[in-house]
Amino acid sequence: MRSLVILAIVLALAVPASSQQRPAPNPAAPAAQWPPARLPDGQPDVQGLWRPPVNGTQSLTNPMTGEAEFVARIQGVQLRAPSRIIDPPNGLIPYQPWAAARQAQQARDWEYPTRIEHIDTQNRCLLGGAPRPFYNTRFRILQPDGMIVFVWDDYHSFRVVPLDGRPHLGRDVKLWMGDSRGRWEGTTLVVDVTNLNAKFRLSVVGDFFTDNAHLVERLTFVDATTMNYEVTIDDPSVFTRPWTMRVLERKGPEDEVQEFACHEGDRTSDTMLIGDKK
Repeated sequence: MRSLVILAIVLALAVPASSQQRPAPNPAAPAAQWPPARLPDGQPDVQGLWRPPVNGTQSLTNPMTGEAEFVARIQGVQLRAPSRIIDPPNGLIPYQPWAAARQAQQARDWEYPTRIEHIDTQNRCLLGGAPRPFYNTRFRILQPDGMIVFVWDDYHSFRVVPLDGRPHLGRDVKLWMGDSRGRWEGTTLVVDVTNLNAKFRLSVVGDFFTDNAHLVERLTFVDATTMNYEVTIDDPSVFTRPWTMRVLERKGPEDEVQEFACHEGDRTSDTMLIGDKK
């Protein structure tokens, strides 16, 4: 029964074979046309479709796709991928003791889910929040005058980032994708994110923060097809210190954004519950 449960989870997390676990390629040499062309409002033109070469959110400290995780299990092999956490240097999330215990319990609950709350939020058709979609799926960058917009394949979720210096929303307003304010520092987009409702998880195995979290994202465009995404997460109610993760992103060929949507009557979460099936 455990194998069937794992298989159901893998099917729910399935990704195209082209994005299966593999070492991230080395950044390419700067393109001849770099620095980029400028848009009328002065922004570097970075529009197009982007995605992480290794996606999936099984774990932030041992990142792999659902397929790779499943293959490792059935083969009895322990895979170890480089942590996405670059600070602290040990590659671990600096949880406070109570928070580390909660994350560990959520990981165990995910292994043998008996209640709907045990299922990863994304598999329950909930939005990925921030910053999860940047290391999970493909996204399109649009650049209307005075702002930058991210649109993801998953559920066609989006974030609008104003660049005009306007203040954040009031503290009592909490949003799935948070409230973003951006500015350009050369070819690095710096985004300050507040007002997150924190109803989502950061990974399948239950990494989390609270609605006290404050994020600073840095999207550094190295050349026409390479971007380094970094985010520093500060939440004193959960972590002993701020921590930073980094994800390589690649720009791909232009094509249609794929449909990836939950629908009325979806039974994925039901099939993942074991409950009285044990």
